[in-house]
Amino acid sequence: LVGYLTAFDPDLERSRERILAACAAGLDVLELGVAFSDPSADGPTIQAAMTRACAAGSNLEQVIELAAEIRAAHPQLPIVLFSYANPWLHGDS
Repeated sequence: LVGYLTAFDPDLERSRERILAACAAGLDVLELGVAFSDPSADGPTIQAAMTRACAAGSNLEQVIELAAEIRAAHPQLPIVLFSYANPWLHGDS
């Protein structure tokens, strides 16, 4: 089971709680969304999640820090970062 959640949607604390709960519930893989200000290639649900995450102040560095927290709590769980090339090339989201 692959679960997708956008980091920082709707904010860091609630995002962290939801992600950790999903991992504890038995995800086989976590796909962690990295917010981007122009998610036009995605559908309306992911676009809305990314808009909320951007409004919460999400950035690439913070998402990587959150991924490290998740890794510490679930060391065997594969984590895939879902993003666009732009935030990685520019170091921001």
